Amino acid sequence: MAVDALIKELLATGSMNEETTADLNRWQAEFTDGTLHADDAAYIEALHAKLTGAPLPEVEAAAPAEPARIDGLTIEDWRDRALRAESELAALKDSVSAASA
Repeated sequence: MAVDALIKELLATGSMNEETTADLNRWQAEFTDGTLHADDAAYIEALHAKLTGAPLPEVEAAAPAEPARIDGLTIEDWRDRALRAESELAALKDSVSAASA
């Protein structure tokens, strides 16, 4: 249901206090002007659901985000790189110890 219809239903209940009625009227004007903030729309949907018992609209699941990258590498790439470096360092230490002996 559109936000403006939710506002109209809430106002039609006649049970809103003056402040809430003023907010709803302001949001109705903002909706008409196309300037209603998404947070206000979500609040109106939640208020409508709470007062009328209507279900909240389903939220679309966000697409999975790409893994974060640092200098072009994912955290897994950095882990693999660190493990390889540690392995090479251990091998170098062993070769230096063997040459010194």
